[in-house]
Amino acid sequence: MKKFDVISIGSATQDIFILNKDLKYPVKAINPFDEKVIGDKISVKDMYFDIGGGGSNTAATFSNMGLKVGLFTRVGKDLAGKEIIRVMKKFKVDTNLIEIDKKLETAYSVIFLNKDGDRTALVFRGAADFKKIKKIPVKKLKSDWFFVTTLNGNHQLLKNLFDLADNKNIKIAWNPGSAELDFSKSQITRLLKRVNVLFLNLDEAQKLAQCKTKNIKSIYHHLEKIAPDSIICVTAGKKGAWVKKDQEFYWAGILSKKMVNATGAGDAFGAGFAAGLILYDGGIKKALQLGMLNSNSVVTKMGAKHGLLKKPPTGKMLEKIRVMIIK
Repeated sequence: MKKFDVISIGSATQDIFILNKDLKYPVKAINPFDEKVIGDKISVKDMYFDIGGGGSNTAATFSNMGLKVGLFTRVGKDLAGKEIIRVMKKFKVDTNLIEIDKKLETAYSVIFLNKDGDRTALVFRGAADFKKIKKIPVKKLKSDWFFVTTLNGNHQLLKNLFDLADNKNIKIAWNPGSAELDFSKSQITRLLKRVNVLFLNLDEAQKLAQCKTKNIKSIYHHLEKIAPDSIICVTAGKKGAWVKKDQEFYWAGILSKKMVNATGAGDAFGAGFAAGLILYDGGIKKALQLGMLNSNSVVTKMGAKHGLLKKPPTGKMLEKIRVMIIK
């Protein structure tokens, strides 16, 4: 069986984007289900279609960075499922690990965007509901890295994947979702002890650290107790991102570009950072710069993939990202 540099594990969805300004109705909120408009028809000027989901988004970045990547996800036996496979092949992602569900339909997201690019999403998980998956294709999952996004709280599946990684000496990059952060302390602690790189946004970091403070040093102090062997990455949107491993502690700022759509920014950062670790022999600073470049680029265009970096950046491009050492 083929061995990959990375296998992305997570959802693949058909995304439909609607800009708030394109809703033809005098309602200020991004939510079209305001009580003022229930029962009415709301005209939409424009809609944008794209393929999304944490699994497909991260796989696209890894492939663009020149890595051999496979995507482990599930789609339905429908047109949306075929489109996901077509797009992944276009990105040169190996699709042999994509499972086709003959009963459930492909996952969909309807995403409403405000003028600042922030989003509200309606999500139908369908075939990509990892909570229903019991078995993994052990013989096919040969890789140097697993990049795992949310699996909708399927603890047993995560345990099986992490056990396989232990047995095969596969490194794990993990971006848990809210369902995983709701695990019991003992459950999530056991998983975190096996994670090489952990990705969280600031709210998730506070939740996992069980502290309300926004002081980043204090948050990291708590996180390092439960993930002592991990490189810990915390993103905070326009405030930038922090990365810490042992005594290496960095902050990186964003580029001053107009954000069109925040969808996929976290996936772009995580996959960019993990790709950087591979490309730059574990160099955290360059990996952080690559993650930020990729994330900053993806938010400038509609969809979760159109703005991704097309190839590994030059050293000059990396230096566009300002990095500071935290002491």
